[in-house]
Amino acid sequence: MAKKNPDPRTGVDYEKLGRAVEQALVQDYLDLLGNTKRQIWSAFVRGIFIGLGTVIGATLVVALLLWILHQLGGLPVIGEYLQGVGNTIKSK
Repeated sequence: MAKKNPDPRTGVDYEKLGRAVEQALVQDYLDLLGNTKRQIWSAFVRGIFIGLGTVIGATLVVALLLWILHQLGGLPVIGEYLQGVGNTIKSK
């Protein structure tokens, strides 16, 4: 197999760099598997961010729903009903 030369423009051997990065990632993953405290901490932090994202997402969905109900409040047939629903949600 012929030896690959580095990129003449940058002087970087991308294959060698890619193998080094891959090896570092594999080693980091193996270190994570062998460290129970790190696994627990990682799961805890992931859970916090998942919970925070859920709360923010639900808040945005409810705000959007309230806005849509407010916009539909002027419709003749279902407007009064939706206005009442919107007021009930706002009051609670």
